[in-house]
Amino acid sequence: MERGCYYKDYLLRIQKRQMTKETSINSVQEPIINAPPEVRQILERVLQLEKDKLYMRSPRNINEDILKIIKEVVQ
Repeated sequence: MERGCYYKDYLLRIQKRQMTKETSINSVQEPIINAPPEVRQILERVLQLEKDKLYMRSPRNINEDILKIIKEVVQ
């Protein structure tokens, strides 16, 4: 086989791998992007809550905090 064929095959494999990664990222993000504003607000606040508690050795009351966020947004 020529070098050109190996190079083309290599480029095709890289391109396919990149497309697969983009597709998987898009499929994960799609429900979040298309979610209603209330759901997105809940997700953003819960993510911030988790970030705020990352430093803790054993975060306490996170379930209650998440429930509180949901109740606040739903009302």
